[in-house]
Amino acid sequence: MIGYKGINDVFDSKAFNEYANRISYCNRSYSWYQINESVKLINSLNVPYHLYGFSKGAATVSKILKTEKVKKPEFIITIGAYKTTDVNFNRYNVKYINYFDHSGIGQSSDGIFLNVPHIEMQKEVNKIFKY
Repeated sequence: MIGYKGINDVFDSKAFNEYANRISYCNRSYSWYQINESVKLINSLNVPYHLYGFSKGAATVSKILKTEKVKKPEFIITIGAYKTTDVNFNRYNVKYINYFDHSGIGQSSDGIFLNVPHIEMQKEVNKIFKY
């Protein structure tokens, strides 16, 4: 699993690791701007992988998918994307789920809205997401 952090590296590493462990995937997290580094890792993988974007990291997931010649993920999860972030991944023919908080109100992409503080989103998603 490849995860992307929010601005200023805001990220609940404990929740991210718990999510990855529940689905039995190894994981690596990057700052939201580390696109080139993560694409190198993605393209070196010989196993299926998931993309995980928290906050600003959700926008990074979108940028990764627009990158030419990048291997498609098996699944995408975004958590806490801002209302103007493009997290509609239908055109890539990849399964995904989006979770939004108050910052995502007005989002045009499909997703589940949770009434929890932004910084608590990852932990809350772990409580409700069915692995």
